[in-house]
Amino acid sequence: RLMVPALAARARNAQAGFVDRVAVDWAKCEGRKEGVEAAIAEAVTAQIDEMMSVFVDANRLRRSVLAEIIAATNVYQGALFLEELAQFLVGFRDHELLVEFERCKV
Repeated sequence: RLMVPALAARARNAQAGFVDRVAVDWAKCEGRKEGVEAAIAEAVTAQIDEMMSVFVDANRLRRSVLAEIIAATNVYQGALFLEELAQFLVGFRDHELLVEFERCKV
């Protein structure tokens, strides 16, 4: 999918913009606690809105990919795929599996 790199870039740019904005606002406030808190709260609100937009778009992409996979299979294959996908996702709750995954070299 061509949208995945674009979504990752949007998330990365939003995070970089957040850090830049907080740094500039922090310098403007010259260390005054109330000024810094207000500036950070405003930056966080903007960050949340942008990240929410990225997650909504990623969720749409996920749904469309799943729909395409299911449409390309028969009912039995689709059910098996969804069952294995669910098992895969449940595996992420297994701490030992996660530790082993983190140790894997890519």
